[in-house]
Amino acid sequence: MLLVGLLCLLVPPAVAQSIYTLSGRVLDATTGEALAGATVFLKERPGNGTITDASGSYSFTAPAGAYSVVSKYIGYDEKQQQLQLDRNTALTFRLAPTAYDVQEVEVVATRKPPITETPVMGQLELPLETIKTLPVIFGEVDILKTVQLLPGVKSAGEGSTGFYVRGGGADQNLVLLDKATVYNPGHLFNFFSVFNSDAIDNTTLIKGSMPARYGGRLSSVLDIGMKEGSLSDFKVDGGVGLISSRLSVQGPLAEDKAAFILSGRRTYADAVFNPFLKDTEQGGVPYYFYDINGKLSFVLSERDRLYLSGYYGRDVGELTLSDGRFQSEFFWGNASATARWNHRFSDQMQVDVSGVLSDYKFEFTWDFGGFNTVVQTGVRDYSANLDFDYKPSALHHLQYGVQYTYHQLRPRSGVAEGVEGQDFNTDRLRTKYAHETSFYLSDDIYVTDRLLLSLGLRNSYFNQVGPFELYRFNENQVVVDSTLYRSGEEVVAYSAWEPRVSLNYTLSKSSSVKAAFTKSAQYLHLVSNAYTTLPLDVWVPSSALVEPQRATQYALGYFKTLKGNQYEGSVEVYYKDLENQLEYREGFAPGPSNRDLEYEFVSGGGESYGVELFLRKNYGNLQGWFGYTLSRTTRTFPDLNEGKLFPARYDRRHDLSVVASYKYNDRWTFGGSFVYGTGEATTLPVRRYYIEGSVNYQYGERNSFRMEPTHRLDLSATLQAKKWKNIESSWTFSIYNVYGRRNPFLYYIDNEGEPFGNNVKLQAKKTSIIPFPLPSVTWNFSWK
Repeated sequence: MLLVGLLCLLVPPAVAQSIYTLSGRVLDATTGEALAGATVFLKERPGNGTITDASGSYSFTAPAGAYSVVSKYIGYDEKQQQLQLDRNTALTFRLAPTAYDVQEVEVVATRKPPITETPVMGQLELPLETIKTLPVIFGEVDILKTVQLLPGVKSAGEGSTGFYVRGGGADQNLVLLDKATVYNPGHLFNFFSVFNSDAIDNTTLIKGSMPARYGGRLSSVLDIGMKEGSLSDFKVDGGVGLISSRLSVQGPLAEDKAAFILSGRRTYADAVFNPFLKDTEQGGVPYYFYDINGKLSFVLSERDRLYLSGYYGRDVGELTLSDGRFQSEFFWGNASATARWNHRFSDQMQVDVSGVLSDYKFEFTWDFGGFNTVVQTGVRDYSANLDFDYKPSALHHLQYGVQYTYHQLRPRSGVAEGVEGQDFNTDRLRTKYAHETSFYLSDDIYVTDRLLLSLGLRNSYFNQVGPFELYRFNENQVVVDSTLYRSGEEVVAYSAWEPRVSLNYTLSKSSSVKAAFTKSAQYLHLVSNAYTTLPLDVWVPSSALVEPQRATQYALGYFKTLKGNQYEGSVEVYYKDLENQLEYREGFAPGPSNRDLEYEFVSGGGESYGVELFLRKNYGNLQGWFGYTLSRTTRTFPDLNEGKLFPARYDRRHDLSVVASYKYNDRWTFGGSFVYGTGEATTLPVRRYYIEGSVNYQYGERNSFRMEPTHRLDLSATLQAKKWKNIESSWTFSIYNVYGRRNPFLYYIDNEGEPFGNNVKLQAKKTSIIPFPLPSVTWNFSWK
């Protein structure tokens, strides 16, 4: 009732009869698929317009009159339609693809209003055309690799899909696939993302002022939407690369009423090489990954649409060492399912009702000399969401709703047996259960013709419930007492008010100033010993042992467009304060244990601040962008580094990316990217002692050693093949790490000489993942 009351107070009085609503959808004229992010506006009043949502729908108001309504979308012909607006009108646009294939890097401004007109800071949309033309490792098109080329976003390591945003950890990025949370977005130990480009429709990164409808993370949102499938024609897309192939099929189930899309991808190095290696000592290639995407779309009525989508992916492998004495098998992967119903009450108001399942599992089993061990970890979420979108007038855009998630987290469990006296079973390390509920309300308000204000408020509530057993340990880490909570009984509860405010003040037709303030809370945590997110890293909930993470961020930016939005640029400064950050305690070593993992954590605070420069060219044969970030990220933990401030491991003072694409002619397009970054911070031993025949290391201050800087040049060329019957195809040739830079992945200490001969020489040596130019070729095809 409180929410309803607030909404009644916020809804302005009815507008005069001379103001009417123009609404409708923008569709692909060939496939009937919705075009999300298309621009619709009045030619005579450029300020009157909007962009389409995920279902291709739009709605805005304007005074009565005669207008030319314009619809534009990247890679499609612009369309105009004359209209006499004298009543509320529904108008559907069907845009035809352009006669040429867009293969260069297309930047996001062509898909939405100029950056000077939007209220949200740090929001970038990535067209699939951009992602497909960038050179990547092994020729695999990768959304996450493209995200890393944006200012304020740092790569987690050479070739990795992991990323950090404005000083936050990898767990502080909310990654969504059709509303389902993806907890581990990487294949092949994070060298590839789990997102198949053939199944993806749109990608949006928000790293500044996070809208109130998003919650549960502190740093960023990567919102990825799947294609809906064609309502009119069957179509087959695919590609064959060096290590994997993919295939996507879409088409109508009932013309103009229902459609489907099914996409699959699999590595085949094991299938290709295993027959030749099965009789060798190596025995074959013991690893592969695969994933499947599917979606059904139904047009129930003019106002109702139903979407059912799902994802399933797995990495599977095995390892044999020590002449067969050590044998292991492992798998990990994500699964998700989303059911979403969209209903339009009127031209001004619509609702999304969705139910979501997200699941992540990891299992590792090994046998070493008769000692058998099984380790498992995972997360499963059941979510329900009710999201309203209401545009009562041209001056207001309201969004509000309620979201609920039931969390089941297994931080770590295992069984080991086989050696007498060393058996263990972690049955008491039970799955952790929690409820997370939130409601939100936001309003984009045109205060004046120059000032656009976005106000948002989110309230989140999180409570851990039983079954759970809380232990007390003595100084020898022996359990001396415990408290048992029954199933469903509340263990502890947390809540937070999360206000979000951003404004856009227009200085001129081509420039504006934006500012933002955001407070966020995060109730799930990922704590890692490694440089990036690995499958064995575990998620833990806020609990009686772990408090929620919290963040406060301030941002200010200047935005400018030149030559009719052909060029656009921005300068943003930010400051972020972080609370309750987690790290493992000093001396922690992962391994079998009957002790809850949460007892191994220590908490502290942190801060991050910096300036981001961004300049991009939107149109013409030569396109691309330049991004540079100057930043600092630090941590302070009372129980680490003697309580002294230290740099976070992903603190990177300088981060530079240059991306360019040149359309040489109708058949050839050339692309390239160059990246440079300050070396990551790490901890290495500074002394080594031999005491009674044993080796002892003395480490320096935490993260006091800097790796060498990382830099790399990647190049690509795309050749559009001649059309054969109904098949269009292209060849993409790329070279990763053109000049063979040996970028550091990790450092280790090596020694030469005799330990007791007084001639030992210690030296830090680096390991590189790909220290040589790596060529690749991919054949992409489309049939319809």
